[in-house]
Amino acid sequence: MSIVIGIFMAAIFRKHDRKLIEEARSQPSMTSGSGGAKRQKWVPVAFFAALLGILLFGASSLSWMIKFPIVYVLTLGLALLIIYYYTRDEVTDWGMETWDLTKKIVPILIAGAFVVGVIAYFLPPETFQPLLGNEGITANFLASVIGAILYMPTLLEVPVIGTTFGYSDGIMGSGPALSLLLAGPAVSLPNMIVLARIMGLKKTAVYILLVILFSSIAGFVYGNLVV
Repeated sequence: MSIVIGIFMAAIFRKHDRKLIEEARSQPSMTSGSGGAKRQKWVPVAFFAALLGILLFGASSLSWMIKFPIVYVLTLGLALLIIYYYTRDEVTDWGMETWDLTKKIVPILIAGAFVVGVIAYFLPPETFQPLLGNEGITANFLASVIGAILYMPTLLEVPVIGTTFGYSDGIMGSGPALSLLLAGPAVSLPNMIVLARIMGLKKTAVYILLVILFSSIAGFVYGNLVV
């Protein structure tokens, strides 16, 4: 889905993207420091691998006796990479970009998590059975729309679908469950707001429609031809 949607977005906004690239090339280079030119190829790979490892192990269900030493070692390795292979200006830029993204996302994510909690508390899973309890195209489309709007915290998508929407109890169809599982992590209402600020309303709207469309098709095919 990500590959196909990316191809569609590139084809639809080809002229617009070329214009942005030309404008970026005409501007002075914003690259900070000289570390990037001399840096070996394994350094950025190790950098992102350490960040990914911290995320996965830090959010895992492992006991703290196991994951704390792992996260500590990964954090120490990340710090060594930053100290020896990145310039002060690069680290400063990284911190400023991180802080800017945090200011944009965190307030919206807090509101999104609150809405999910309210839905889970006041609406039992049986509420969704008439709408999402079959394998029809309407149920898959509706599940994709719900997934595109609803904010599901990272790494909790499967429990939300299994318990809040009742898939584990047979209340929700397999196709709609897949449609919601695909659309949910790809986009959400808080995510839409942030994307609109970055990409603009037109690109964001097309992206959301493509996510809903392909999620609905995938769920329909899965529910009727695979299961």
